[in-house]
Parts: sequence; C-alpha cells; structure tokens
Amino acid sequence: METNKIAAKQPWVTCHLSEMLLDYIRAAEPENAVDYAALFRDLEGFEAPADPEAFLMDPSNWIPLAVLRELEWQCEKISGKKDVAYHAARAYFSPGRRALPSLFEIIVRVLNDVRSALICANLWGAAQTNYLKLQPFEKKRESGPELYILAEFGPEARPGLASMHLLRGFSEGFPRLYPFIEDAKCAVEISQLRIEDIAGEFPDYRLEAGGDRIAVFSRSSRAPVVEAVRAALGSESVPLAGELAAAAPDTMVVPERGGKIEVLTRAPAPGSGARAYRITRPGVLTLGSLAHAFHEGEVYDAPYFRLRFDWRERARGRTEPPPDTIRKEVSRLLFEHLKQVKQTQIRLAEFSMEKARLTSENLRLRREIEQEHGFAGIVGRSKTMQDLFGLVRSSAETDVSVLLQGETGTGKEMIARAIHRHSPRRAGVFVGVNCGALSETLLESELFGHEKGAFTGAASRRKGIFESADGGTLFLDEIGETSAGTQVKLLRVLQEGELQRVGGQEPIKVDVRVVAATNQNLAELVQAGRFRQDLYYRLNVFPLTLPPLRDRAEDIPLLVDYFIDKGNARMKKALRGATPRALALLIAGSWPGNVRELENVIQRAMVTAKGELLDVADLPAEIRGAAGAAKAAPKSLKGMARQSSDLVEKNAIAAALAKTGGNVTRAAKALGVSRATLQNKMKAYGLRDKE
Repeated sequence: METNKIAAKQPWVTCHLSEMLLDYIRAAEPENAVDYAALFRDLEGFEAPADPEAFLMDPSNWIPLAVLRELEWQCEKISGKKDVAYHAARAYFSPGRRALPSLFEIIVRVLNDVRSALICANLWGAAQTNYLKLQPFEKKRESGPELYILAEFGPEARPGLASMHLLRGFSEGFPRLYPFIEDAKCAVEISQLRIEDIAGEFPDYRLEAGGDRIAVFSRSSRAPVVEAVRAALGSESVPLAGELAAAAPDTMVVPERGGKIEVLTRAPAPGSGARAYRITRPGVLTLGSLAHAFHEGEVYDAPYFRLRFDWRERARGRTEPPPDTIRKEVSRLLFEHLKQVKQTQIRLAEFSMEKARLTSENLRLRREIEQEHGFAGIVGRSKTMQDLFGLVRSSAETDVSVLLQGETGTGKEMIARAIHRHSPRRAGVFVGVNCGALSETLLESELFGHEKGAFTGAASRRKGIFESADGGTLFLDEIGETSAGTQVKLLRVLQEGELQRVGGQEPIKVDVRVVAATNQNLAELVQAGRFRQDLYYRLNVFPLTLPPLRDRAEDIPLLVDYFIDKGNARMKKALRGATPRALALLIAGSWPGNVRELENVIQRAMVTAKGELLDVADLPAEIRGAAGAAKAAPKSLKGMARQSSDLVEKNAIAAALAKTGGNVTRAAKALGVSRATLQNKMKAYGLRDKE
C-alpha cells in the first residue's frame, strides 16, 4: 500500500501530448531547436532516453508530467505564443497529417460522431494520464442537447495556462477527423487555474491578496493590472441517463446521487457554497511576446474546469455506408494499429534485453573491480599500506601533481590509476608512458606529438599523449630518465598548460593532471645536476612513498591468497592456498623485486603444483634454498650437528612468522625471545633483509 501511495504522487502522461507539441513546433519553427537535455535534466530516477526526440514522438511512451511542462514552456518561448499548446493540439488532427492513425484516432473514427466521442472523454483521461479526470454531461434544450465536460487536475498536477490551452485545443481538434464537421469550439465557463499560478508564469508581476480580494501588480507600478473578488458559485442539478451514467466512480469529478449530479456554474450565488475568484478589473499580463488576458466576469480558482462544446456539421452528401464497409474499415484501422503495437513491443523487448545485459555486465565489472582492484589492485592490511591508501584518497580529491617514489615492483602505476579513478577527472582518460623505455626524440614525439615532416618518418601530423589525455590524467613512469631538453618542455606544460608539437610553432592548450613516478632519489639527482630543480618542485607537490614488500611482510599471506585466486581463474585450477611451511619461506624472503616478484613466484609455483595447496617443493629453488647454498656442506660431525641445530631454529622462526602473519613482535613473544634477538636471528638466517 505504501508503495502505491508513493507512486501516485508522481504525475505521468503519455507522449501523445508531447508528440502534438513537437510536431507543431518543428513545422512552425524549423530553425529553433528544443533543448532535449533540459527536459530530463532535473528528473530523479528517470533515465533520459538515448534518442529523446524519437521517444517523445512515440504516443505509446510515458513521461513524468514535469517533462511535458518543461516542453510546453520551451515551445512558448520558441513560438512567442502563450497559447502555442492550443494551436499545436488543433493542428495535430489536420486531415492527412499521419500516415498511420493512432489508437485514439481509430476510436474516434469508429464512433463517427462528436457526441459519442465526447461521452468517452472519461476513458481518454484515464488512459492518457494518472492525474486528470474528465466527466461529460448533457443538458437538454429545445434547440438540441448541449454537451459539457468537467475536467479536474489532481493536487499533484496543478494546471498551468498550457494545460488549459492543450485541453481546449485537443477538444476542438479531434472533431476535424470527421469530414462532415465544419467547425468546433470549446469555451471555458469556469476555470481550475489559480490566479497566483498564472501570475507566477510572468516574473514581472506580483500578487497581493487581502480578505476576499486579490490583485496582480506590475513590479514597476502601484496600480493593479488585474483584480478579482472571491465569491460563492451557483450550481445546477443535471440528470444522468444512459451512457452518461455508466462512467466508473473513480473517473467522475462530481459523484452521482439519485441519478443526478450537482455541477457548478459561473453564476454568483449567496451562501457558503464552493467559492472562486471572479475578475472585476480585466487586464493583460505580458512577458515579451507572451501574453495572457483576464476578461471581466471570468471565474478562476474553481474546484474544476467546466467546458462547453459547440460544433457545426455540414450537410452529409451521401448516405451512411453499409455495415460491411464499416467493419472492413475498422478492421483495417485496427490492423494498422497492431503494426504500431508490434513495433512498440519489439522496442520494449529490445530495451529490456539491453537493460538486462547492461545490468549483468555492470555486476560482472563490479566484481572484477572488487577482486582486481580492492584498492588500486594493491592488497594490504598493514598499517603502512592503510596509511598510504588514506594519502592516495586525499591526493585524489585535489588536482595537484603527485610524485610516486618506490622500488621497482611496488605498484606505482596501480597507485597512479587509483588516484585517477577516485578523482574528479575519472570520466576522462588515463594514459601512461614509460619515460625510460624511449629515446629522447621518440619520447618527445610520444608526449607532445609532431607535425608532418618534423623528422624522418613523420609522414603525417600526430597528436601526442598530452593532447590525448586532455581532461584526464597522464602517468609519467621513470621520470628520472628524461633528458634535459624533455624536462624543459615538461616544465612548460606544467607551468603554462600548453605545449608545442615537435616541428610545430603554434601553442596548444591542454588540461592534464600529471602523476610522475621514479625508483630513483630525485633529490639526489637534482644535487648532481641531472634533474631540473624547478621541474622537481613542480612534480613534488604531493609526494607518496611506496614501501617495499620486505617492510610489510605481514601482507604476504594476504597477497599469496590473492595471487592464487587470480591464478586459479587464469589457469583453470582450484588451489586452496599454501601450506604453513611454504608460507613461512615466502614470508622470510627478502623480495628485491617486491610484489611483482612475489606474483611471478606464485605463478611459477602454480604451474608445477600437484596438490590442493602450494608446498615448499613447488616453490622455485632460490626461494626454498635448495640450490646455490651460500654455505659449504659440513665435513665434521660437530659441523653437521651445528647445521642441524641452525636448521631447526630457522624452521621454528619461519613457522612462528607464518602463524603471526609476519608480525615480528608477536613471533618473538611466541618464541620467548626479545624482538631485537629475533631480528638478529632472522638476519643471520637470511629470513628477512633489514639492511
């Protein structure tokens, strides 16, 4: 129940009405385009269609009422007519306008009578909106019956001037489908429009209310432009009979009692009945070429609209067609409509399939990102890494240059990608280049681009990476390897935000965030005169140092599991992890190649692994120490005993480190020695390189 209640608050309408407006404005003002992006800009939860014009021209689609209101306002500005909706709705039903009739047109043609079509107004209102009630009634006169419609907009869809104009134009337009109709008019006897809402559509006017009077003033004048007085409205009792009494109760504006309805009239009445404002001082509100006139005696702020219909029929020049002819024509029209329904259903099915595919793809990519990029693809629960991740997030929120320093294999490019992914530039591209892998000429051409003929082999103009990364992030790896000439050009881009292509003369503006990385000490290079000091300061705005793997050994078990899971997916294997002995050796390694080396070792071990767990035998020889031993085999019994004792001690330390996840303090406590003693033992056994 709560869901339905919430949904009902959002007024919706079919694109039948937007089609009317667009069809008219495109023909009347072909040079002035509708701003389709603005129609959907402020809608929460409603995704703008890929082709908004085609979507709004399809009567089978539905849109929030806010979209129609914005379209009405744009059409008013484009045409310079406040009643453009009236003209659009009338013109919509011009004979021969459509190749295929809409379902509404089919129904109207089948009914073949204005009165019969108006009596079905309540069905049209319920089918085209979820906020508009239309109730027809008829008054008998000696000259013939008079037809009326009561129109009530729900409280969530208070009508504006365009709503009234659209309603009038539609009512006068559909009779044009009949060749025997000469003219049709729809007059507003009482209006649900509020004077304050009308004044709100004209910013140069203000409203003042006091007691039973209301006045509209120009902001530049003290004299009222329009005045109205609040008074009770009269009513009349109208009998309902036959088809007029068959309307569903939920579509009725005025409930039926005893076969009659009590409807309001524009005539004044004493007492405390329904009250509305009657215009006593007529006037015109304007906004440029847009205008609305208030006429004396008009009634506003009523509970609903009361509309009166008049039409003239020309003499029908032939007899009515036989029933068989009518049946054939109806069948043809319905089959034409079925074609449209089929096309709509196919589009809906295709949209549903595409949405399901995109949803599935989105979930898959999310899982990959979560698995592949827990944070920038770098796994780590150690305090050192958590602190680093916090700094990465902070740097990503700004647009300053970042300098990443760390040994080879510590994940500098992954950190650079994380900065980009979490930055305001994430919608732009991320481009990386290894400055140490290219010669000076090729690097400059790669970074800045070149003009045709700039050097041998430059057969055409080519954009550089800086231009390609415009609006995004550029990652310059091994920045310390750049030449003095390249450094000068980099400095200009960072300082001025512009570059020149190799062989070019014209400056080119670029907007790029630079993240640089190096495994060298740039400060020492500056002291040695091998790196420009001014460029160093430009790059070193926010420095980040990535720790080597040996300084965060407690992350090794987590990394091993991560790389095994990654390898399982790639190699179609099902390993569950590593044995404690294998894990102890991995924790004890010095890892000069850092995380990259560890990943390679795990991949090599997985190739030869036979069991469900990686064991010592699966590890490379240099890791398990089976080959190239640093110490010669002992020759004496005493030497053998000492070596055996050392081996037992080494294995005990490795096992303790494995159990504590590489935490030296906890391992020392478990072994009953001090942290300093354990560190000395680890150094002696080569379990961890602390130098």
